[in-house]
Amino acid sequence: MSFSHTFVVPSYNQADFIGKTIESLLRQDLPGSEIVVSEDFSNDHTMQVLTTFGDRIRVVRPPEHRGMAFNWNWGVSQARTDWVSIMGADDLALPHFVRTLQAGVRRNRGAVLASGDVEQIDGAGTVVRSDGTVTARPVTRPPDTFYRLLAANRVQVAAHCFRRDAWEKVGGFETRLRLYGDWGLWLKLSPLGDFVHVRKIIAQYRIAYRPGIAKQRLPESLRDDADVQCMLIPEVAKAMRGVNPQRLRKSSRQRFRAVLAEAAAMLSVSERGFAVDLLRDWARGIGADKQLEAFAAGRPVSPGWQGSAVRRGLRQLYRTLRPAG
Repeated sequence: MSFSHTFVVPSYNQADFIGKTIESLLRQDLPGSEIVVSEDFSNDHTMQVLTTFGDRIRVVRPPEHRGMAFNWNWGVSQARTDWVSIMGADDLALPHFVRTLQAGVRRNRGAVLASGDVEQIDGAGTVVRSDGTVTARPVTRPPDTFYRLLAANRVQVAAHCFRRDAWEKVGGFETRLRLYGDWGLWLKLSPLGDFVHVRKIIAQYRIAYRPGIAKQRLPESLRDDADVQCMLIPEVAKAMRGVNPQRLRKSSRQRFRAVLAEAAAMLSVSERGFAVDLLRDWARGIGADKQLEAFAAGRPVSPGWQGSAVRRGLRQLYRTLRPAG
């Protein structure tokens, strides 16, 4: 199977990091990937940084500034290859990124998506932790591709590639979502073919350098969570044969508990009104009204097994003991 490949780097006000990101893409030990920067009208010195790379990269701009998912789709539309990876303008690809994913794709002709693992780094580039998708199989086939994505986004946004023709077939990244456009795309791709996962760290995902960003983005993330569960998952389910409605409901309730617990950790009781409003329809649809009432009243909210300390400990132990891919 051929593997023509493009890195698309969506960029908006990341001048302090984008140079190192592009350098990491140029240092691939399997050369030949196109590098397209979709520059979303930054008002910092991003363009000055990009000009230093000359014709080693191609810089494009969308017709207008309309947000993250729109810019991602614009960048992918400019790619000239069969496979595309989105690489955040503050993230880094390790030298074996392309070679690793190419090998994964070539082992499975039915693949529409391939992914690896990441390390999380802070603003200074110090490794915070490894973040592997510890339970992922080497190959996941429909409908399990869909089921595995119901309660969480299990594809690393900084360590993937997808077929461009599959992206086009499903209408691209989900522009109805504000922050979870990638999760939306993986869900829409899930009926189309196999997901390949290589248990190897191939990228570094930058976190924890913008204090307070999680709370600042909470209204958007809550809206996205509700829209994924109430709108997008039911839409995709219609394209899958034999989907179990009870499994959808169970996963949605699982996600709801985790979202409530995360919001409770960020918000005082007096701050929770907007969250209650955003989550009310979702709660009603899955019979979780009492959980939402408990959250609103400030009573303890359990994240369930998925968010438990025991599960986190077991995941870390598995990461430590598992063989490298």
